[in-house]
Amino acid sequence: MGIYDRQYSRQSMGGFGRRGGLGAGFSANTWLMIINIGVFVLMAMNQTAARTLGEYGHFSTHHVIWHSGGGLEFWRFLTFQFLHADIWHIFFNMLGLYMFGSMVEQHLGSRRYLAFYLTCGVFGGLMYFILNVLGTVLLSMGMKQVPVLLFTNVKTPLIGASAGVFGVIMACAYIAPNVVVQLIFPPIPMRLKIMAYAYVGLALANLIFGGNNAGGDAAHIGGAIAGYFFIRHAHLLRDFFDVFSNSRKGTKSRARVSRIDPPRSSPARPQAASRPSDQEVDRILAKVRAEGLQSLSVEEKETLRRATDSSRSAGRG
Repeated sequence: MGIYDRQYSRQSMGGFGRRGGLGAGFSANTWLMIINIGVFVLMAMNQTAARTLGEYGHFSTHHVIWHSGGGLEFWRFLTFQFLHADIWHIFFNMLGLYMFGSMVEQHLGSRRYLAFYLTCGVFGGLMYFILNVLGTVLLSMGMKQVPVLLFTNVKTPLIGASAGVFGVIMACAYIAPNVVVQLIFPPIPMRLKIMAYAYVGLALANLIFGGNNAGGDAAHIGGAIAGYFFIRHAHLLRDFFDVFSNSRKGTKSRARVSRIDPPRSSPARPQAASRPSDQEVDRILAKVRAEGLQSLSVEEKETLRRATDSSRSAGRG
């Protein structure tokens, strides 16, 4: 059986269909939508929960560094991404995740996609924070006319998933730039790349010229910049969840052993040595399905290439 004859290989290495997720048969993108909608419904149905989650979950410069309690509340860089103001706010954000999130998850793998999405949201909060602090500092120094993009109210709350969604859209513009999508407003077809940059351009214009959602647009720009960068450097996301352990420790150990005792190939049977076993190919393809192509090491990619070459030379590709 050739490498591309395997069903899970076809599912993992091309197309935009649903793929294995983090649990209960759901993809990471689906879990993000479930959590966002669940939090919104809880807050809509329970006023106490709404007040508590809203107070301790929203992001603002005041709460991060200038809160009266004196603590640095950095968890807000994550929690604000799961709060929404009203039904239309969450509807359009979840629509964006539904339309584009699975494409990025398939490209990165579930775990790395989750790190990518949350990182874009964090950078959205960071852009909001930087502009807000800069505006406040200039105002305190006596500047009479602070540029409108440097908003000065340190207590203005920031909530919503749109920073992460903007990052996802920018990632799609890199993965499939020429895919045509049908916009809701205006109702016209447009290439994904053009749509992504148009959205970012509108957010930037609104920020520069002082629209009524300057803080939100600052987060949109921050998320878009992060999405543009990290989809091109996804290897930087590998340690996002390394809180209690170092995932690279085992890799370094294996690399050290490999340098000390390199594998020997038999000169008498070069063809047999160059052809990887079916078990090894199956293991690598299962890893692709779970974590995406970019999770593979150089050696694993070379193994897949040799397996494909062997299948084609044998007339089984």
